[in-house]
Amino acid sequence: MQSGWGRPAARRCYRRDAMPTIGLVLIAAGLILLFTCIPGWAWAALAGILLIVLGYALIRFGAGR
Repeated sequence: MQSGWGRPAARRCYRRDAMPTIGLVLIAAGLILLFTCIPGWAWAALAGILLIVLGYALIRFGAGR
């Protein structure tokens, strides 16, 4: 297929990296866990903080690619 200018038409492919998306989902899951857990459940709050940190790390490492 020609583009009309004597050269083949360029096809644009947009590659979307999954790491920032997964990181945002993990941050959201961690925040929901933090805000909905009962204050006595320190392990649930700790797991929420861990999910937030892991999500942030995935966003930072995914954006560097």
